[in-house]
Amino acid sequence: MNIYLREIKANFKSLLVWSATMVFLVLAGMMKYSAFQKTGEAVNAMFNQMPAGILAVMGISADQDLTSVGVFYSIFFLYFLLLMTVHSSMLGVTVIAKEERDKTADFLLVKPIRRSCAITAKILAAITLVIAYNLVTFISSAMIVKPFNDTGTSLTGPIFYLTSCLLVIQILFLGLGLLFGALARTSEKASGMATAVILGTFILKILIDLKADLDYLDFLTPFRYFKAIDVMYKQEISIPYVILSVVLAGTAMAGTYWLYQKRDLHS
Repeated sequence: MNIYLREIKANFKSLLVWSATMVFLVLAGMMKYSAFQKTGEAVNAMFNQMPAGILAVMGISADQDLTSVGVFYSIFFLYFLLLMTVHSSMLGVTVIAKEERDKTADFLLVKPIRRSCAITAKILAAITLVIAYNLVTFISSAMIVKPFNDTGTSLTGPIFYLTSCLLVIQILFLGLGLLFGALARTSEKASGMATAVILGTFILKILIDLKADLDYLDFLTPFRYFKAIDVMYKQEISIPYVILSVVLAGTAMAGTYWLYQKRDLHS
């Protein structure tokens, strides 16, 4: 339990920074929506004239009504994913690799506990922090979007569905970060591996958006596992992709246990 609380405390300030960034993103986005709403259909016409590649990078489809608060909020999903995948993967790397990076491996070595117990405490702490970040996203979104919603229909439920999908992807990238942290010899190499996966899967997402005949590659990029507008308005959450994400995360965490057991810790 001491290791669990130690990890929570060590990463709490970082969580506050990430949370503040998320709140600012939502607030800034809704202020932009307020300006778009006043322009009416002109904003839709403007975006429809933009190249498909730019729209794909921005997470916008040509047929979306950006004057709708719910539709506009769904665009945030891609930006949420980018922030949360970086946070989750780097958190996973940090909780595993920081002992050697900070020269504090002696803290673990002198504890009368097995390495598997230490890893379990670290993973539980990381999952707690990931869930906390997700809750900040949900609560801040629900509170900030509400004043802009004049449709008479609450968006709290749709936002909850969307953040639930975000949590699935967060856990997936947390698992990858943990695995890279246990696999690489240094935290820098582990961070580089995590960054490469995020950039690679994001670029693949853009390529698939631009070429419909590449849809069969969706399973290779978590950025394509859930379509925000369908999740919010139709509650269409792809169960196969949820299962795939859980299996990949579980496999990565199991690999973390196996690799960490065999790892030489240098204090």
